[in-house]
Amino acid sequence: MNPILKSNGKSLVKKANFYYFRISNLSYEETFRLLFIILASILSFFVFDALRFRSYLIMTDVPVISYSNFSIMLLGLIIVHYSKWAVNYLCHDFVYRTISKQYQGEFRDVRVKKILKWLFDGVYYSTTSILCWYLFHEEPWYPNGLGGTNYTSIWQDFPNMINNKWVIPFYMIQTANHLYALIHLAIKRKEVETKYWEYMLHHTLATCLLIFSALYNQFRFGIVVLGIHDIADIILSLSRAQHDLKSIKSLMYVQYVLLLFTWIYTRVIIFPQIILEAIMHYQNYPEATWGNKYLIVQMCILFGMHLYWTYFMMQIGINVFKKGKKYEEINTYDNKEILKQGRN
Repeated sequence: MNPILKSNGKSLVKKANFYYFRISNLSYEETFRLLFIILASILSFFVFDALRFRSYLIMTDVPVISYSNFSIMLLGLIIVHYSKWAVNYLCHDFVYRTISKQYQGEFRDVRVKKILKWLFDGVYYSTTSILCWYLFHEEPWYPNGLGGTNYTSIWQDFPNMINNKWVIPFYMIQTANHLYALIHLAIKRKEVETKYWEYMLHHTLATCLLIFSALYNQFRFGIVVLGIHDIADIILSLSRAQHDLKSIKSLMYVQYVLLLFTWIYTRVIIFPQIILEAIMHYQNYPEATWGNKYLIVQMCILFGMHLYWTYFMMQIGINVFKKGKKYEEINTYDNKEILKQGRN
């Protein structure tokens, strides 16, 4: 063999081994950061594809969402901001007095802010879950597993708009909430959030899934994904807040079992069924091929994150209820490790 080719071959093998070792040894945060970079790198392509498909629908006289309707998101951002302000105003003093005395000074203030956020989330997701079912449970694309009564297919009547006057207001305000979370994370929480890239990936996925599905006239996917996620988030948010508000141990057991059941039912059973149906009964609409596939890929990544979080929640249950470990020692999602470092 030519010595030069042999040398180049060895060099390529060494580089391949190096990158394999590097990727295989990534931490969870590094993995989420890599996934975020990949997602962001292909984002611009699908922006143009979504706009192209939208133009095609307009030319074929298929109704599309008006750009002016996206202004409802601005209203949604205002609603979310002042709703959070109202929760903070009404509950701040109570939370500050009630939480454990182990949090002192600036760490107590940080903890209070997180609990107030969870209280807002609990109220918000309770409201949206009720509205989602009430407004859309009779639609032919709303799954029976979420309380739907006339389900036929997630692709029902695609790419036509949904004939329901509440779709766009509900959708835009929900999108505004996820956009608000994304902006707040990027601007205010980068330095203190230990799960920064994990949350950044999730919030970006959620926001992009909603915006792109609107541009592709796929409100069906977006609303179903929202309905699936919001239900478990009610229990998750309120149980996290309740844990610091002088929680009763027996109540913590009930909350954990209820959360795990709801989480697995909606995110590990119902959600993949929607993805599988979307793939198996894929509507080969040529002009929307890339867009529909992109939405399916986004949902698959989201499902992967669900499995990761399910594993984490089950580990918490095993360690707390079976092995007797303290909740604070194993739950890294509440950033309590930051508070511990600050007190050392």
